[in-house]
Amino acid sequence: MSAPRPNLYRRVTASVPLLVTVAVHVVLIAIAGYFVVSEQIIGKKKSFDAATASEPSVAQKQVEHRLQVARKAGGSSSSSPVSAARIFSTADNALQMPAMPDLPSVGASSLSGMGFGAGLGAMGTGTGYNTGLGSRSLGGSGFMSMSFLGVTNQRASKVVFVVDISPGLMDIRKGGFRAFEILRTEISRLISTLPPANSFNVVLFDGQSIRLFAKELTPATVASKTEFFEWIKPINASLSSLGGSSIPGHAPRWTFSRPEKLKLDPEYGPASWIQSIQAALEQQPDTVFVITGGGAAGQIRYSDENIARRREQRAKQLEEIKASGLDVAGISAARGKAFAKLRAEFDAINKKLVAQKKDPFVIQDIRRVLAADFQAALKKAGFSLSLDTTGWTDKKGEPIWTDFSTNVATSHNAEFTDVIGHVSRLQYALKNRASLNIFLFTGPAEKTEASEKNLSTLSSKNGGKFNLITTKRLEELTRKES
Repeated sequence: MSAPRPNLYRRVTASVPLLVTVAVHVVLIAIAGYFVVSEQIIGKKKSFDAATASEPSVAQKQVEHRLQVARKAGGSSSSSPVSAARIFSTADNALQMPAMPDLPSVGASSLSGMGFGAGLGAMGTGTGYNTGLGSRSLGGSGFMSMSFLGVTNQRASKVVFVVDISPGLMDIRKGGFRAFEILRTEISRLISTLPPANSFNVVLFDGQSIRLFAKELTPATVASKTEFFEWIKPINASLSSLGGSSIPGHAPRWTFSRPEKLKLDPEYGPASWIQSIQAALEQQPDTVFVITGGGAAGQIRYSDENIARRREQRAKQLEEIKASGLDVAGISAARGKAFAKLRAEFDAINKKLVAQKKDPFVIQDIRRVLAADFQAALKKAGFSLSLDTTGWTDKKGEPIWTDFSTNVATSHNAEFTDVIGHVSRLQYALKNRASLNIFLFTGPAEKTEASEKNLSTLSSKNGGKFNLITTKRLEELTRKES
């Protein structure tokens, strides 16, 4: 008799291990299927995996290139003008950039500054750093903090230098021939630190002409800086070529004018350094640095009636001189010959100094050598100069300095309030409020109290600072920065 067949309950309970095993496999297969579908159908989720040390990612290469641009253009790795605050995706559709070339170096940077920031978006939070130059506030990208000859300007991006290159700036009372060499070096040093995002220009004046490095503000690229360094190199670098004659011939010229839109005083003739400020402001900078050896206010033109009256008076004076028996033509010729001789002797002394590898003397007017301080300097150097007065003295043996020309003054000295008003009108008409930082280059024995007060007022009224500088101070700044 055969065994009875197990009932349904026993058959089901006997199969439980098998059923559990099958269920587990189904769940695992479902989970795996979900991830496969998510990756293949829904799309890959973007990731931010860092690249291995042996193979930098494209994003890292981009950041490194931007920092390299800043370093090579004058900024340090901690003071890059290029924002590195980026999040770069490694997804397939991320923006890709080709490899970037290395840049040539143009000089070390003395600029510094780093700002940090954080952001909260709709999909989570993110943090990053921005190596923006200069000080920053409220988390925004800041302007460059620029320091020049001890004056720091916190908001500078468009900079123009206005520089006095007249021979008088190298007079012995101010510092001698080497004085301008320090200024030239300092200007070049600062321009070498400008990032490419900034722009610059230089205006040079000598009382005779005004010349520019470029017609307009120039981006501070490697090419522009290289061109500028070559351009400024010969300025007042040789005794045979000083002032405007030392400027490269291709440098643009600027001529003073009174455009109707500026509404300038038609009777006011600003001094050369003030005209040069106008040339700078017309370029719409945000920062202007002015270096001048004086603070003359300029001239106010006499009326036509006044000029005519002066000419009549001058003609009468000359008639009286001739009637007195003076040999006007002979005296003028003898005096001119005496000064020509003095100039030749002075030039011979400078040639000897140069041959001895010593600094030569620089003068603006040959009469300067007759001053007591200059005579003392000549004596100290082992030389002497005297003026030959043969043929142009009076009965007492005194030189006759009378001016025999028919020229008369057509203007008189302006007040410094005219200067302040002129610059204010320029700023208003040009819709430009550039900060005006002025440096008066003087010597230890010069009396400059009035000029210091005037220039300080002009600077403060135009958002800038005034500084008195000497050759000694320049040397101190140079040593500090080196």
